[in-house]
Amino acid sequence: MVTQGRALTIFAALLLSLVAITPATAVPRFDAEDDALNGRHQSDTESSDEPASTPASDDSPEKPGAGSGSDAEEPPPVYVTSRELGVDSKYTCSDLHGEEDYGGGVACGISNLACSVADTLADEGDGYLASEQVRIDNRSGRSSEELLGFDCQQRGSAAAGGEGGAAPEVITVTREDFASMPVMPLVASAGPPEGWLPAHMVNVLYAESEPQTMDMTLLDTPVQVRATPVLYDWDLGDGNTISTTDPGEPYPSEAVSSTYRYEGWYDVTLTTTFSGQFSVAGGPWQDIDGTIEVASEPIPIYSKSLESRLVNPDVPVDEDEDPWVPERTAETEGRQDPDATHREV
Repeated sequence: MVTQGRALTIFAALLLSLVAITPATAVPRFDAEDDALNGRHQSDTESSDEPASTPASDDSPEKPGAGSGSDAEEPPPVYVTSRELGVDSKYTCSDLHGEEDYGGGVACGISNLACSVADTLADEGDGYLASEQVRIDNRSGRSSEELLGFDCQQRGSAAAGGEGGAAPEVITVTREDFASMPVMPLVASAGPPEGWLPAHMVNVLYAESEPQTMDMTLLDTPVQVRATPVLYDWDLGDGNTISTTDPGEPYPSEAVSSTYRYEGWYDVTLTTTFSGQFSVAGGPWQDIDGTIEVASEPIPIYSKSLESRLVNPDVPVDEDEDPWVPERTAETEGRQDPDATHREV
């Protein structure tokens, strides 16, 4: 015979299984300026039913990012938070699925009910929290809301916000996120187009430097990331290096340049440091903490020692062979400069 406690346990397990198979569904963004919207789809800080501003009491919950006096901080422009159903929730399954999706609305209602019943049947200290996930948008100066879906979370977990409820989840881009973005290396140039230059002749260095903008999605919200070159590190291949905030310009500019002392093949390598900014859903640009480095393809260049020599005046010069640049081998690699330095330009 199945005992009453055993039956309740089985019933709770079945209810939780319904929760697990009913995922939250995203809905289109609602516009706070659309007068045709039902009031439950949006919440404006300047509501006609309430005063424009109400003094906060000591017992009033502090809004995200709010403070007092001169230390008050503006709330995040866009963030995601959760609210417990039946306590401070504003939405129902019909707001999520609409009348046209009857089956989805029924499944959503069963899932939320199952979560609530499972919470009631749970042992003391355990339980589940049925909540609505909402995106808050403060960019227009009037706080508008968008219902993202419903969720069932274990009470006391970080996702459920612990005992104090769910804290707002601010959308931000970390340095790790920035480093994972496909930032393209800059196109670097060194020396003449022929790929060689005489020893001791000025080697002009420059890069095609423009900011890059990329798109990503965080918490179902479109985010743009902008990478801006801020520092250029040149390695001349002979031990000499240059750090500069100047991308340089083509010849005849010598703003960023160097020379080779010896004859031989060298690789010129540019490593660019990028700073980053991000914009949430078209909002203002915000700085990303930290920078990333991206290396460009090495540029092979041959430094030729042009020495005077006697030639037979009766034999014409073969311009296709001049200046006799050899193939790159271990024997034709350029020597390191014993007096190599690091310069900042």
